[in-house]
Amino acid sequence: MRGITLQRLQVFCAVYERSSISAAARMLGLSQPTVSRHLRDFEAAANLTLFLLEKGRVWPTAEADALYSESRFLQDGIGRMESRVESLRQGTGSKLAVMTVGMLMPQILPPAISDLVGQMPGLRLSVDVATASRQLEALRSGLIDIGIMAGHVATDAETIVPLGSGRLVALMPRSQAPADGCVALEDVARMQTVDSTARGPIGRILDAAVRERGIAFEGAIMCNSLIAVPPLAQALQRAAVLDEFTAQANPLPGMATCRLEPKIEFPILAASLSPSGSRLALDNLVDLMRLALSTRATD
Repeated sequence: MRGITLQRLQVFCAVYERSSISAAARMLGLSQPTVSRHLRDFEAAANLTLFLLEKGRVWPTAEADALYSESRFLQDGIGRMESRVESLRQGTGSKLAVMTVGMLMPQILPPAISDLVGQMPGLRLSVDVATASRQLEALRSGLIDIGIMAGHVATDAETIVPLGSGRLVALMPRSQAPADGCVALEDVARMQTVDSTARGPIGRILDAAVRERGIAFEGAIMCNSLIAVPPLAQALQRAAVLDEFTAQANPLPGMATCRLEPKIEFPILAASLSPSGSRLALDNLVDLMRLALSTRATD
């Protein structure tokens, strides 16, 4: 009886319900020869004659009547499974709690969330902004499903996957910016600057870069919030080193964003606990974030 496959059973039920091979083929999206072959194979596997051909129509035998009665619960089960699969794809009844670092909120995460909602319109979402350490606490407490972070994350308790990368740039008064839009890190260090403290991811990345090169930023004004760096730099007419996302999300009159030499990159990561009840939504968001970051990298 191993020859009675699910597809052959579906073909049998379609032919039984429509008393027509051509109508069954249209319903199933198959060719008439394919339906005829599956029907012959089904009869051969059951070793029964299930249909009689008369005047171009197929008529079920008593054996077909009995088999169809038994097969209906399978058809109902298939229908329920198809409905369940579709609800999972739509995100119906599922929820996803997301936290991200602030630098990715203005331009990277919102389009990815918009695309995710387009893919899974039934998904319930919550979005928050927090530091990497706060995200890790929320993950361990079960308050969120995924955290999106920048820089190197020191943890072995979570599943960490790479999403892409960002780079550091120099924000400078236009009067001081090089004509080619590129400036050496050493030259920025000699300017009056507004800097992020080493408590944050960008501050740590910059601190490691200047230590590696044996340079230091002199006379800096320290800032604990990345979003405050651009307006402070503008107001004080000073330079600043910050991430490309914050710089581009906060364009200010009289200020120019310059490439840094050497190039200083940092990873963008997603952290989650495994397993997650919202795995499909989580995986979809990871894919969309990767796409958003890779597209941005080519701008």
